[in-house]
Amino acid sequence: MTADGPFTEAARLAALRELDLLDTVPEAGFDDIVAIAQAVTGAPTALVSLVDADRQWFKARIGIDVCETPRSVAFCDLTIRDHAVLVTLDASRDPRFQDNPLVTGDPHIRFYAGAPIHTADGHAIGTVCVLDTQPRDRFDDSAALAAIARQAATLIELRRIARLGAVVRADAVRDRDRLWTLTHDLILVCDLDSRVITANPAWQEVFGALTETAPVHMFHFLADPSTRPLLHTIADGQTVPITREYHDRMGAPRVISWTLRREGLLVYAIGRDDTALRSAEIDLMQAQKMESLGQLTGGIAHDFNNLLTIIVGNLDIAGRRLKLGDVPRVERALAEAGEGAARAATLTERLLAFARRQRLAPRAADLTLMLGGMRTLIERATSDMVMVEILVEPDTWPVEIDVNQLENAILNLAVNARDAMAGDPNGGRLAIRLGNVAIEPREAARQGVTPGDFVRLSVADCGRGMTEEVRARAFEPFFTTKGVGRGTGLGLSQVHGFIRQSGGFVTIDTQPGEGTAVHLWLPRTLEMPRVPEAVRETIAEAHSPAASVMVVEDNDALRELVVETLRDAGYRVIEAHDGRAALSLFARQSTAPDLVLSDVMMPGLDGFALSAEITARAPATRVLLMSGYAGTDAPSRAGAEPLLVKPFAPDMLLQRVRGLLDA
Repeated sequence: MTADGPFTEAARLAALRELDLLDTVPEAGFDDIVAIAQAVTGAPTALVSLVDADRQWFKARIGIDVCETPRSVAFCDLTIRDHAVLVTLDASRDPRFQDNPLVTGDPHIRFYAGAPIHTADGHAIGTVCVLDTQPRDRFDDSAALAAIARQAATLIELRRIARLGAVVRADAVRDRDRLWTLTHDLILVCDLDSRVITANPAWQEVFGALTETAPVHMFHFLADPSTRPLLHTIADGQTVPITREYHDRMGAPRVISWTLRREGLLVYAIGRDDTALRSAEIDLMQAQKMESLGQLTGGIAHDFNNLLTIIVGNLDIAGRRLKLGDVPRVERALAEAGEGAARAATLTERLLAFARRQRLAPRAADLTLMLGGMRTLIERATSDMVMVEILVEPDTWPVEIDVNQLENAILNLAVNARDAMAGDPNGGRLAIRLGNVAIEPREAARQGVTPGDFVRLSVADCGRGMTEEVRARAFEPFFTTKGVGRGTGLGLSQVHGFIRQSGGFVTIDTQPGEGTAVHLWLPRTLEMPRVPEAVRETIAEAHSPAASVMVVEDNDALRELVVETLRDAGYRVIEAHDGRAALSLFARQSTAPDLVLSDVMMPGLDGFALSAEITARAPATRVLLMSGYAGTDAPSRAGAEPLLVKPFAPDMLLQRVRGLLDA
């Protein structure tokens, strides 16, 4: 008989030797296996045989004295080559075994039955077999013998798992001992009275060696004995973090952050020495405080010095011109000085708002009515290139707020949104939303407010958005991403301080390239707001229909003059800075403007081409062109559209507009 192929045999032998069963001492479980096999089959000899490379070794045996035989004569060597039970009723007549020395000589085997033992990976490592020196006529216990072999395989697997577990436990103990010795963290076990029972070398390095004669208690090292933790108050099985200040064995201060866990009458503690970290935190806080103070004072000095220069300079001019009798120039200088003083007062107000020290006049307010009355103001602040959208949930709760300050905050956010959308060729969209929200305790704790009902007022744009670094600094005073002269950096800090002072909080949702939404969270009030009759009339007027005029002019100063003149006269005005922007804005209006007032000479699309486009899209819309060339821009078309020649007085502008609309 030849062995299996070299790869199969090598794997089988590797599996056998990995089990570490060969040449081991007897074990009760295997002795039970052979006793059961003997009892079930009635054979005088039963074996648990393991087939090695050149021998078979008996892990358990009964009815035989030898512990191994050569593999070359082993019946079991043939058994492991098949999954079935191998049975020979009379080996002396079996061609496979009749010349075997164990048959022809001592012990004169005649009957043999063996069932292979397979590992979990399918390797046949040995057999459970029974022998007899007397032949048999039949054998009906093959199934039982196979079952006993499977039990032997299970016993071997359990033994392997137990040994592996012992190895893992031994490794774990070694790792634990290694960590206990090498870690820089302090580890100790103490009783409920804080008496140290055992401690690792890191603890002893800080607090000294333990002695058997004098018990050591942790509270002996406390910098303030009144901060002694009462360990018996910790529930059994509970884990508690604490931080305490100590004096080490040399008297030096130590800050230790502990994690304590009680198990019965003992407390297991792991401590992190945070002395250096606490010192670094204090130094960092001091450095940040000085940096913030320097940034704050630098910003204040810059802005106030500018304003003081304006005030002092204009007062000097007024004094000199007064001596010359130049009353108009004196009046203008005093007006500019007064404007500088007013701006200084506004700066002070913003600083107080940031520091939450401004005097507020809160009252119950209906924000739905407030936003309705602010629509025109918001549209003027953002320019008519920006589409303003106000969305209000029904039955929005009232809030207690200083309405004037809230209006300023909303305008501030609207102007920021306008600037963020300055590069949008379509002007952009500003969405102001109002709704009710319930704040859960976890979020309330994170924001430092009382949980409950809040009203959320959101101002969202579709502009550039902010990076995470910019968002993190958005509420810092004097921090701004705008160019020099375009912002003080106090806008958002003022809004943040005012909302905080009012019992609410501010959050920002933003992504670069995806716009920004600033959310003002205001606590609900149960007091019902009172709306004066004058406010109701103002709101009604704001929503009354009025003639709409689109002003298209690329000169900012002239456009501002025309727009202000028309608005003062009661018209609803839409602004566009050139012809292409006007067409885009015109297409987005739900109702076409009644009149388009446009300059003639503009880059990209001149007034004549714009007039043709407007007339094709909305024949009912009148067009009035403005020109400084008295119709000489395009002689062939000069008489086709009404023309307002520059320069013109405001009264002339209003007369021509009214005349066209009445016609």
